[in-house]
Amino acid sequence: MIGPVVKTDVMAARAGSQLFGLLPPQARLALLILGLLAAMAGCTAAWLDYQDYRPSPNICRAHEVHRTDCVQVERAVPTPAGWSR
Repeated sequence: MIGPVVKTDVMAARAGSQLFGLLPPQARLALLILGLLAAMAGCTAAWLDYQDYRPSPNICRAHEVHRTDCVQVERAVPTPAGWSR
């Protein structure tokens, strides 16, 4: 007895490419252009959102106390989690 057929990613990709190949050339071209336009819109939106990005300061490591080109940060004392008795 053979178990249930599991559709793998490879099988799904193969089925999608075969379905795409069955479309008429005009429909394939239209889908490719729509995909390209969607990708361009996503990149443009990310680029516009990135305009007000401010990089975080260069934080010094604990052993780099002598450096002046980075920001010295006081380590926070961790608070205990849970209930204490």
